Amino acid sequence: MRNSALRLFILSGLILFGSLYYYSGEVEDHYADNARKFLNGALSRISDWQPASLKGELARETLLHVSDAQLHSLTEEYRYLGSYQSMEELRFSRLSGALSLFADAPRLSYSALIHFSGGDAIMTATLTVEDERFKIYNLNFGKP
Repeated sequence: MRNSALRLFILSGLILFGSLYYYSGEVEDHYADNARKFLNGALSRISDWQPASLKGELARETLLHVSDAQLHSLTEEYRYLGSYQSMEELRFSRLSGALSLFADAPRLSYSALIHFSGGDAIMTATLTVEDERFKIYNLNFGKP
C-alpha cells in the first residue's frame, strides 16, 4: 500500500514538473521575438540615462515602489555605460515562464550581455505585460 502511494506521488510529481517545463518552453517561444524587440527599443531609450526615460519604460507596479530620487540615483550609477549599442543572445529563465502560469500578468526574466559605448554589462530584466505591451518590472546591470 505504501509503495503504491509513493509511486503515485512520484509519477504525479514527474507529470507536474514535465508539464511546467513544457509550458515554460511554450511561453519562451511565444514571447521571444517581441521581448527582444522591446528590449532593443527600451535600452536605446533608457541609455540616455535620464530618469524620465527610465520611468517611461517601467511597469505601474514598479513605479509604486520606486521614488524619483531612486530613479535619479540609478541613472547616475549607470551613466558611465554610455549609449546602447547591441545585445548578445537573450537567455530566458524557464523558471519565470513556469511561474507565470500562476500570475495575473506574466513576469518573464531575461539576461544577456549588452554592449554600450562605454563598456559591456550583463543585463537581467524582468518584463511584464501591461495594456498588451511589455513594461520593465525589474532591471539590473552587472559587470561581465
